[in-house]
Amino acid sequence: MGDDGLSAFKCFKKLPRPQKEYLLDHSRRLAVSRQERLFENGNQCPGIFCLKAGRIRLGIIAASGNERTIDVVLPGETFGEAGIFKPHEAPVYAQAITQSDLLCIDRNAILDGIQQWPEMGSIFLELACARINQLLAGMYVCCLRNAHQRVNDFLLQNAQPVGRNRTQGVVSLPVSKAVVASSLNLSAETFSRELHVLSDKGLIRVERTSIHVYDLEQLRKQYIN
Repeated sequence: MGDDGLSAFKCFKKLPRPQKEYLLDHSRRLAVSRQERLFENGNQCPGIFCLKAGRIRLGIIAASGNERTIDVVLPGETFGEAGIFKPHEAPVYAQAITQSDLLCIDRNAILDGIQQWPEMGSIFLELACARINQLLAGMYVCCLRNAHQRVNDFLLQNAQPVGRNRTQGVVSLPVSKAVVASSLNLSAETFSRELHVLSDKGLIRVERTSIHVYDLEQLRKQYIN
């Protein structure tokens, strides 16, 4: 099998061709429909998932039924890294937000590959560390930032400049506002209310799948205050 399936993933680009081919030979392709779950709380993650197309939500659910989105995985990204080095019952669930196409690389094959090519281990350690850092950043947001600051942070981090104009930006929402709100540990109502406040101040304009930021510098001042 050729290595084109992994070349699209930045994390694997530095791997020599034989190693990419080995991982591909020990992977399986998955096509999942909208709302389908790849694994749930209490199920062991079988390996590392590489998203080729679609959107995947990683979330946790309490006994009370309350849910929280931890991350939204986009094409070119991976998930399931934590289960590579220590198999365990996954404390999260992975659910397709849209119809999605993935590769799942078998956990045991990854461990055998690291034994054969020790340098391969650094790739998966980097992925695991990136996931840990992302979770720590999420804890910081939940514990130390109020609703107003969380929404400002989200807009500033995701705004893309409009042409050469560095004072304005556009945030393209990859998922619904409800999912974005959950990822910020906010209710959908609170997220909408904070957007309305910024809109009333003339700082943003909200459309269906995008948010136009008229003055990034003024938004930063809001963020500081």
